[in-house]
Amino acid sequence: MIKTATDLYTKAHPNVTFALQAIPWSDAHAKILSAAAARQGPDIITGGLSWGIELGNLGGMVNLTKDYPALDKQVKAENLPGILQSVVTPDNQLYAMPYNLTVQMQFLRPDLLKAAGVNGAPKTWNELTSGITKLQKAGHKGYMVQWGSTDWLGYFPYLYQAGGSYYDKACTKATVNSPEGVRALTFFAELYTKYKAPIDAANDLPGGLDNGNYPIGSSDSKFNFDITYPKMKGKWTLAALPAGPTGKYTAFLGGTVIGIMSYSKSKDAAADFLKSLNNAQVSKALIQNAFKSGLYFIPPRSDFAANLTLPADQKAALLKQLKDSAGPPNCTGWEASGADVTKAIQQVILNKADPKKALDQAAAAMNANLKK
Repeated sequence: MIKTATDLYTKAHPNVTFALQAIPWSDAHAKILSAAAARQGPDIITGGLSWGIELGNLGGMVNLTKDYPALDKQVKAENLPGILQSVVTPDNQLYAMPYNLTVQMQFLRPDLLKAAGVNGAPKTWNELTSGITKLQKAGHKGYMVQWGSTDWLGYFPYLYQAGGSYYDKACTKATVNSPEGVRALTFFAELYTKYKAPIDAANDLPGGLDNGNYPIGSSDSKFNFDITYPKMKGKWTLAALPAGPTGKYTAFLGGTVIGIMSYSKSKDAAADFLKSLNNAQVSKALIQNAFKSGLYFIPPRSDFAANLTLPADQKAALLKQLKDSAGPPNCTGWEASGADVTKAIQQVILNKADPKKALDQAAAAMNANLKK
């Protein structure tokens, strides 16, 4: 996808060249940390949403707020608030800007739901569990969580829909063990223990929709099933997640950031390229080239995301979900703490641990990492 943008940039700036290198996700974080420590490597990197803050705190990335204030101002004014909360530090510094997004949504087979007596996409937690029960009575397996099954990411939307959060707004302490967090984990765990959602981390929701075993589930929004499962064309659709007890239907907002390494000798050219990613024509080209590969490239601006090639109802659902979505915490130590939260969640789901006690343990680890 990035070659689409670099080709457009070099066409307008023939004196600039790019050397592109794809690194497996499993290796990327360690390699970029090593590059920052050695102060040599790529000028520009893309990576996980929290990587910019992590590398910035280590002195490994250019501070866009201080060094390129015009770009900083544009990003903060135009990008979705839900994603900015994850990439801007608590003291309002921006080290890497959002590049693309993916968001949790419901994927459904309306024909199978209707046959089982389920009236459209579930809009609340109660409608979701009632719908699962009806589907199972009709012979289906029910509901699947593909993106984030039994981990902190899968738990994320329920936490926020219940009115909870991982940390307080100032990042002074963990709040995941609040009453709202306990309520969310109790519900999330019951999707597995009571309603028999599959636990396998390699869950295949597209396949489950295609064969009818799982007529409903949640996953990320980057796949075009019309290409990967052509027999399903016209049979599946998207919807925003069911709302929790607060009325919120918050979803996890993932994606990647793009930023400039602090040792780069081409900072100005790199910053100008980053600015070009906020151009409507570049954004449209990224969307179109991704679509040809069976993927959705979702820009971090809702006005650009409206250019996605989607049926009207699916586009409306996506834009609705983007309005109520949030990315991972921007607090110090979150990268190290995610595993502790996942451990707590899995203790409850797999070992029937008490949700409050499990989350208390996770909060203790999160608070310890905050102080490092």
